[in-house]
Amino acid sequence: MMSKAKLLREILGPLLEDYRYWFERSRRFLQEETLEFISPEAQQALLERVLAAQAELQAAEALYHLSDNEVGVDPALMAKWHRLLMECAELGRRFRQIHPSSDSSEV
Repeated sequence: MMSKAKLLREILGPLLEDYRYWFERSRRFLQEETLEFISPEAQQALLERVLAAQAELQAAEALYHLSDNEVGVDPALMAKWHRLLMECAELGRRFRQIHPSSDSSEV
């Protein structure tokens, strides 16, 4: 049977790295592109949510590493992050539909 620490290292570590990667892509996308299908205020609010999630993730990763990979992350928080990334991915999909030749493959 796999120990809790080993399970956390094998599953949570890579998952946190994935969240870090996708939040960064989402941040760049929202800062660099003009999404004409949502208001500038809605785009800014979404960017602020991504920035807040990045800060939450950074804190969670710090606790995870400081505990020698023995502290997990609240599943409800990770579900919130997942919903946010799905929202960003949908905006990226809509953007690429409108701008198929765009170099922006961000999100």
